[in-house]
Amino acid sequence: MHSNDDRRVTRILDKVPVLQQPSLKNDGQAPANEPRIKPGPLQPGTRPIKRTTTPSSSEPPAKVIRGFPRNFALQATGHLENSIGWDGSIRDESPWDTFKPYYECDLAGNVSVCIRSSGNRAARAIRRYPNEDADRILGILRSISHKNVASVRECFRTSDSLYTLSKFDPLTLDHVVACVAFPDQVELAAIMSQILDGLSHLVGQKFYHPYLDCSSILMSLEGEIKIARIDCCVIKQTGRLNNTDMAPVTKVMMELMQKYSKEEGAVGIDNLDRWQNCPAAIDFLSATISASSFEELKKHRFLTETRWCPGDLIGLA
Repeated sequence: MHSNDDRRVTRILDKVPVLQQPSLKNDGQAPANEPRIKPGPLQPGTRPIKRTTTPSSSEPPAKVIRGFPRNFALQATGHLENSIGWDGSIRDESPWDTFKPYYECDLAGNVSVCIRSSGNRAARAIRRYPNEDADRILGILRSISHKNVASVRECFRTSDSLYTLSKFDPLTLDHVVACVAFPDQVELAAIMSQILDGLSHLVGQKFYHPYLDCSSILMSLEGEIKIARIDCCVIKQTGRLNNTDMAPVTKVMMELMQKYSKEEGAVGIDNLDRWQNCPAAIDFLSATISASSFEELKKHRFLTETRWCPGDLIGLA
């Protein structure tokens, strides 16, 4: 009698085909061999194509976990990754002893995209500066610390160069301008609010960025906006801004709204129909001409009455 029951149970279990189990493919599990991106400069509007690898059918199946995968572990890892900052120390060695470079591109200046030779294999960006300018740049780096200003994780120094290691943010606002899509009201407010927050921090530390434009503002795939090219920052003696200081903000705003800025310092939008449902954005553009500080612009109704978060930029990115 017991033997018949055992056979009955076996027959029922045999009817559950393995192919009906929930697939774990592409649910956050990294491939065994990470594909290499083809070397070459990133151009605005280009989209790198990632090659996928197909697991060998001869490999034994891994342990099957029933139910939907949970991503709490990935979120915790990301939080830890973002919390890592530079402690101010400098390593007297070449970064290429630790990192393997893959290609160079123009992302708010020339960067080498690299991956650590062992351990955490996340992509990083390394920038190189001449040694004669190292002390000035290190002074700037030690003076600023803000989520909307590009920061470093490690610094390396050799006999002829200073190297800074940063998170790899693959976009600049030049990519957004070159993209076919236009940002909407929320996306535009998210970009400009983060830019002004970063600029306000620089002014608070008595720095001014004379070469600010869309090519020197980084954008992450998570929607974070960061003022980059901080090596271009100069000390500003007075806290009050003039029209020259505000001009980069005006130009960035125009390029985001209509893909180009007017010549000879003229300010305005040619296609008003595109923004007829958002008159506050046009009013904000006009305010960039007369505002006396970045803090004043941050209080404009276009930014205060538009609810946004960095995640609103993910689709645009």
